[in-house]
Formats: sequence, structure tokens, C-alpha cells
Amino acid sequence: MTSVVKRVRWSLAHRGVVGTMRSAWRSLGRRRGRQSVSGNLVDGAHPFDVEHGTDTGGLIPGSELGVGHRHDLFIAGYAGVPPSGFRAAISRWQGTGPRYRVEDYTFFDLGCGKGRAVLLASELGFREAVGVELNAGLAEIAQANTRIWTATGKARSPIRIVCGDATEVKWPSGPCLIYLYNPFAEKVMKDVVEVMRERFVGRRDELEIVYQKPEQAAVLENDFQMVWGGVCELSEVDRISDPVADPRDETKVYRWKTV
Repeated sequence: MTSVVKRVRWSLAHRGVVGTMRSAWRSLGRRRGRQSVSGNLVDGAHPFDVEHGTDTGGLIPGSELGVGHRHDLFIAGYAGVPPSGFRAAISRWQGTGPRYRVEDYTFFDLGCGKGRAVLLASELGFREAVGVELNAGLAEIAQANTRIWTATGKARSPIRIVCGDATEVKWPSGPCLIYLYNPFAEKVMKDVVEVMRERFVGRRDELEIVYQKPEQAAVLENDFQMVWGGVCELSEVDRISDPVADPRDETKVYRWKTV
């Protein structure tokens, strides 16, 4: 299958026909707008990576991240979360009054990509910071970033990268903060929620969710109560440097609905 056909199939699964046409038009406009005088696309490392020697930047369409898995078509793509946006989101979560101490929670990033959110989470003293990534290439990069980050002494939490599918991975025991940065489409989100129902039966007070760019938020509405929702402010550096950062992006914090 050609790369063009893959991209079209992926876009139809995520956006539908009208959304695919709109996206193609916007993409053409962005491509023209990002061209330098020489005609080459302007690219550069994110300041986060320049400062820390990591590789967490870039923008990779979901259509290019398939690994032959049944969920390939539903991968949303890769872009690292803006550091300022992540920190603001976790601060908002802490402000909602979590049921347990931060150090009791496992931070669990589904679709962690190159691991930027996991690195940032490890600074905060979680019991463990875990990233789950389906694409083996991205998981390897995340593991390399983890080694760099840990060697500099920035990690206050153990870090672990798991290469696997979000619906098949072994979930942690004890309190868990699920982190999502628009990792996958509706089909997989529904499957993940079903797994949550199974894994957290009898201990729903131990599960909370921080969801940034919450494009599939409707999937959570039957089971979860939103305890905070809004926009997390981005730094000027992130607004300029991040390939998909949008100051209007929403963040939502959820807990299980009480029965």
C-alpha cells in the first residue's frame, strides 16, 4: 500500500470525508507558510531537547507509525506535549484534590511516543512514571531519552517504557494517574475504557485521568465525571517552537462517576 493511500485511509478513519478534505487544504496552507526563502521546510529541535540532549520533538503522522497491529489505523500520530502545557495540566490535577499523595500514584502515559511527558512526570515524585507505546521505534527513542534524563539526575521517580498496545498492557496496582495526549481514535479509546472497567473493578477511587487535546472526550462521559476542564497556558517558547501547540487546546481531568 502506498504512503498516500495509507494517509488517506488513516485520515478517513479519524476525520471522515469532509474532515479529510479540510485537513488537506489546511496542510497545504501550513506547508506554504512554513517554507523558508530557499524553499525548504523550516525545522529545528525543540528548546527542551536542546537543553537536555534528548530527542522528543518532531511531528509524525499516525499513517506513518503502523507496525502491523490491528490498531494501526487508529493511531493519532506523534507530537510531544508542550512542556509548559504538561506542567500546567498536572498542576491543575493537583489542585482538584487527588484522593492520594502524588508519591502513591503511578503515572501511566498511554501512547507515550518519545516519552516527553514521562520524563516531565518523573520530576514530580510519582511512585513510578510509565510510558506505553505501540511503535517499537518510538519506544526505543523513549528508552534512550530515559537513560539521558536519568543520568542527569532529573528523575525523582523510576521510569519505565513498555512497548505494547494500550488495551493489552499490564496495568499497575495501587493509585494510577492515566495521562493521554490525544493518542488514538475513538475505537481504541472505547477499548481502553472497557479495560479500565475490568482492571479497576472494586477500586475505582484509585483511577484518575488527565486528558490533553481531548478529541475523544465523549467516550469517557458515561463512566467518568470531569472535575476540571479548561485551557492550560503555554509559554512563549512552546507557542513558537511546538509543531502542534495551540493556546486554545483544552485539558480535562476525570474521576470515575460515583454510583
